This record gives sequence, C-alpha cells and structure tokens, in this order.
Amino acid sequence: MRLIIEFTVEKSEFPIEYRRFFMHFLKTCINDANEGKYFDKYYKKAQAKNFTFSIFFDGPIFNNNNIELSSNKVKMIFSTSEQLTGLIFYSSFLEKKSKKIKISHDNSMVIKNVTKIADPTINNNKILIKMNSPLLIRSHCEITNKDYYFSYLSDSFINEAERVIRFQLTREGFQSEFLEGFKIVPIKCRKVIIKHYDCMLEASLGNFMIVGNPAILKYLVMNGIGSRKSEGFGMAELLTDEV
Repeated sequence: MRLIIEFTVEKSEFPIEYRRFFMHFLKTCINDANEGKYFDKYYKKAQAKNFTFSIFFDGPIFNNNNIELSSNKVKMIFSTSEQLTGLIFYSSFLEKKSKKIKISHDNSMVIKNVTKIADPTINNNKILIKMNSPLLIRSHCEITNKDYYFSYLSDSFINEAERVIRFQLTREGFQSEFLEGFKIVPIKCRKVIIKHYDCMLEASLGNFMIVGNPAILKYLVMNGIGSRKSEGFGMAELLTDEV
C-alpha cells in the first residue's frame, strides 16, 4: 500500500534533521491510534520494519540548522507491502487529520489530506528506479563497533549493497533461488551527505538498475532498499520495468 499524506506547516521552515521528526510522528500516530493496540508490533524493541517513507518539500533551501521552504506545503509518501501495516498506518493518519502536530516550540503542522495511490506493477526481471530518499548502505565492524556507510562512488559499493540487500531479502524469507542473479547497478547518481542523529552519513541519490526475480523487485520497491529504511531512507520510485 502506498499513501500520500499532505501537510501544511504554520511556519515555512523545518529542522535540518527532519527525518527524526517524522519518525517521531509515525511513532506517535501508532501510539495514539486504537488505544495503542499496535504500538508493540512496530516499536516495542529495535527490529526491522517493512515500511519506508520519503518527504517532499516545496522549493527547499538547506541551511546548517534548518530548511527554508518556498511554501507551507509538505508531502510524505508512505509505502509498505504489508496490507495490514498499510491499513493500520492509514487509519492512524486519518485520526490525526486536522489536528495540530507540534514540530518545535514555535512551529506546527496539520494533515490536510491522506490519499491511497496505486502500487507499482512489476512483471519483468529488470527495473529502473529513482531513489526518492537516499540509499543508505551500512556495514558494521564488530572490532571497532562502528558503522560505515558507502555511496555509489565507493569501490566497495556494489559488493556492500548486494550483501545488505540479500540479507534484507533472506531475513524476510526469500529462498536462495529467488536471489540468483540479483544485481544493483548505479546509472545516474550523486553522492549526498545526510545529517541524522548528529552523525554525517554518506548516501546515494539518483537512478539505479536492479536485476532479479520480479517478486523481490516488487518487495524492495514497496518496502525500501538498503539500511535504515523505516527512518526515511531507501524509498524507490519505479520508473520502468522495460529496461
């Protein structure tokens, strides 16, 4: 299920680490809906979540500490392959509609519309995608206990990206035969540095070609690709499956 949530902001600005705010927004929606019935399902402990989101600002100017907007309109696209998850969040967004949502001590926003949009259709084993939110590829070093991130410019990007995505797919129950021939190829990309939880993360935006079984391609497009998907990373838009 894919949803578009449209907001209006009281002041045409946003904190630079806006993903943290929208993560809190999602958590609050689930906590407040249905008397918190589904909160533990998604947020009781750290766990992989089968959803992703991307935020779209109108004419943003990125400064050191904030984002200036050319209008007071903000849009979120929320995506999941799980019908129940989609319905739970859809209901929780509707419950928040027209209610003031605090962004900071002097700014707030209101949900104006929540709209379902059609899921992408994938029939072939090769697709071209555009990253609507940065693609994060993370590797954790047990020795140093540190995380390292790879953009498409890194010599290790292909190997690390395929390792991360294969792990993602295996964790969700895809058997080895579904993973045969899987590839991700940067087509027209750019490196970006994202400030997130006071860390500077190297990531990639742009277009990628992905090759694989149509079932796993659909899963990736609907749930996000790579690392930290439920934190506003890895959301892909299908450009075509006729590559």
